[in-house]
Amino acid sequence: LRASARWTEAPDLPPSGGAFFDHMRKMPARDMVIKATSPATASGGKVTSVEAEYTRPYQSHGSIGPSCAVAQMKDGKLQVWTHSQGVFPLRAELSRALRMKPADIVCTHAEGSGCYGHNGADDVAFDAALVARSLNGRPVKLQWMREDEFAWEPYGSAMLLKMHALLDESKQIVSWQHEIWSHSHNMRPTSNPDGIAFLGSWHLTDPARRPTPVNGPQPNGAADRNAVPLYDFPRQNVLLHFITDMPVRVSALRGLGAYANVFALESFMDEIALAAGEDPVAFRLKHMKNPRARAVIEMAAEKAGWKPNAKNYGAAPNIGRGIAFAQYKNLACYCAVVADVTVDRNGMAKVTRAVAAVDAGLIINPDGVINQIEGGIIQSASWTLKEQVKFDRQRITTRSWADYPIFTFNDVPQVEVHLINRPDERPLGAGEGSQGPTVAAIANAIANATGKRPRDLPFTPEKIRALIV
Repeated sequence: LRASARWTEAPDLPPSGGAFFDHMRKMPARDMVIKATSPATASGGKVTSVEAEYTRPYQSHGSIGPSCAVAQMKDGKLQVWTHSQGVFPLRAELSRALRMKPADIVCTHAEGSGCYGHNGADDVAFDAALVARSLNGRPVKLQWMREDEFAWEPYGSAMLLKMHALLDESKQIVSWQHEIWSHSHNMRPTSNPDGIAFLGSWHLTDPARRPTPVNGPQPNGAADRNAVPLYDFPRQNVLLHFITDMPVRVSALRGLGAYANVFALESFMDEIALAAGEDPVAFRLKHMKNPRARAVIEMAAEKAGWKPNAKNYGAAPNIGRGIAFAQYKNLACYCAVVADVTVDRNGMAKVTRAVAAVDAGLIINPDGVINQIEGGIIQSASWTLKEQVKFDRQRITTRSWADYPIFTFNDVPQVEVHLINRPDERPLGAGEGSQGPTVAAIANAIANATGKRPRDLPFTPEKIRALIV
């Protein structure tokens, strides 16, 4: 097949790099008002305007092993062994794609490479079933190769975020605007019943219809997850430009839109604090009434040894410290992270220490919460400093680990997690609470170390060198 196949490619992908986000802004979109209050009006005094834009690239799950499945079709009955995250949604989608009764399909979970969201596991299950259907009872093991996984799995959506705020004479934020450009963050099996979510089904002689992209509603949200700030701004306006035309395949990646939204929101809070000449911790507390949110911000700062208004840039290597906060989905755990970062002359940023404070309500298993927060910090730091899917006008060019570096053991910082147990409160989810605060804390630390603001993920040495030269 490899020797005889003939391929036709067309330059139908958008421009890459920074030009992609200009392209993204112009793509047809369905505008969704996530939150709207009355427009800001001047109160008789001087009003200061601040604005900034931030970007996140497409990112891969980067599962250590590529996707694999075993399938057997015998006497009209299909059995699939799979590492899918959802064997029942997979069965339902297989029944529709193969036009079989759900009762004639059994999906059995088998240990395999994991992911946080939607990687190639369901696609390869369909591929194996498709082959097994033609082999009269012979079991089929089908495994993607590494280049298949990187080129064809669903990615986390690229995002463009535009922020705008007004400050009054007392340096209080009186108006907050947050605009998001994003694709869907959930194209999993059965999430969109008007189409079939398997990659292979779109390339059959009689191709299946691709599902219509959807955005999950608030308060969980999807592209807009964590876009509504928890701070006490009198006027808040959040607008999502939901782009349904997807130039590359996207779906659920851990945290959905929260990672990028918190990155933008908490980076912008730092930018405004600096513009106002105020300490980032004090500035956050000035705008926060929620006592549980205040408690994690204060604890993270205390445990990290926060020094108000410390400016560390100018040393060699430059050393910086940043803080960020979020309540995941605005309804799960409260988490604040302080990150210490060094930046060398070549633009290489290294997170040396991360200190987190977490309120997850009643904490039933402290070690489990700590593990989740630690893992989230390390994963988010890898996304933040290294990870991006690259492409040219014809194809995905990220095909190997050399093309898609991730954190190694040498990159992992010292991590401290401090818990606030509230036995009189209900338990809160903690599984994805630290991804958003971590990226913003790192961004704020790099700005503190260098005096230059990174706004375009990931913060590679090339990008940081361009900032500090």
